[in-house]
Amino acid sequence: MILSQRSAAARAAAFLLALAGCTGAIAQPRPAAQAAEVFASPSGSGGRSGRSAADSVPLEDALRLAATAARPLRIVMAAGSYDLSGMGTVQLREGSGPLVIEGAGDATRLVGDHRPGSRGGAAVFTLARSNVTFRNFSVSRVLRLIDVPNGATAGQITISHVAIADVRDGIVIDRDKQLVARGWRIEDVRIDRHERVGIRLAGTRTGQIAIRRTKIDGGGASAPSDCFKGGIQLLQGVSDVTIENVEVRGNIGCEKAHYQQGDGIEIDDRQAAPQRITLRKVVSAGNRDGNFDLKARDVVLEDVVARMEGLSRYGFRMWNYDYSCVNCRVEGQAREEPGSGGIQLVNARLRLRNGGAGDVASLIRCGDREKRPSSVYTIETAGRPPLTATCPPPKRN
Repeated sequence: MILSQRSAAARAAAFLLALAGCTGAIAQPRPAAQAAEVFASPSGSGGRSGRSAADSVPLEDALRLAATAARPLRIVMAAGSYDLSGMGTVQLREGSGPLVIEGAGDATRLVGDHRPGSRGGAAVFTLARSNVTFRNFSVSRVLRLIDVPNGATAGQITISHVAIADVRDGIVIDRDKQLVARGWRIEDVRIDRHERVGIRLAGTRTGQIAIRRTKIDGGGASAPSDCFKGGIQLLQGVSDVTIENVEVRGNIGCEKAHYQQGDGIEIDDRQAAPQRITLRKVVSAGNRDGNFDLKARDVVLEDVVARMEGLSRYGFRMWNYDYSCVNCRVEGQAREEPGSGGIQLVNARLRLRNGGAGDVASLIRCGDREKRPSSVYTIETAGRPPLTATCPPPKRN
């Protein structure tokens, strides 16, 4: 029995070494353009060669291969619960071909041991290579799913049909780093009960990113929350981002703060203004501060809805730049606080086109700061002449 186990282990090791580009051979080599497949399961099965679902390797062995593989590779995870608590971060470095890590849908569950309120631990994956696809699995109780380390280049990344829950963060390309991240597609993703942020994109060399058909739910007031919680954050000069067919809700910061935070979609211009941002068919609902809090250049909004639900201070906050808003709606009542309202302009210029809408002008609040140009807005409604107005100068304290 011992000899049999050693023989199986040796076969698996030889197979993995061959895939990794080391000495060794597979009986019938595939064409160079075809990805090799490695099958994984929670604890391995059969001879553990990784060549088939019946002879799968443990996930940790498969991911160790993914970190170093020199050829196209597809890791196929069977249905089941995978314990990540002792695995650590999988550092995906530069490879010479596409890498695919995929499961069998929500039945493939990656589970860590992250505790709410803890900042310990690390991402499941750190990306320092390009051409990687993650699809068809769920992950929970980890610090975050994906991070990009300082100095890395991570291009042509696809994350699709992935469910993320009970994490500190979901997907992060973080601020204050020198990195390149371009050509990302985040599609058909669900993020539930994150503590800090669902998706954060930051950096002047981060761009050409699309987020589509995605739902992010912070869990509302009952969920564990950082004081500066957000659904989607675009920061530090990120550019060319499209957010389409997305719903963001329930981002409510901790109660102990003097000013309780929580934005649905936050775009901030500290250090560098994000630019060329498109929000299309987006619903942001029940977020404590702003459903949309925007400080960016060249922002276009189309068919966008802010649902107040008696929780949000603002439907839209638009700061400092030019904004175009086509069929933007505010639904429901704002949280009852001084200054709260549907659309707040802060030294901004807004062109609002709402065909057949009601009294849109009554939703606009002026929140201009001193020593900055006054906000100007133009409302174009079907069947009526355009209305252009300038916010009055702010009152001196």
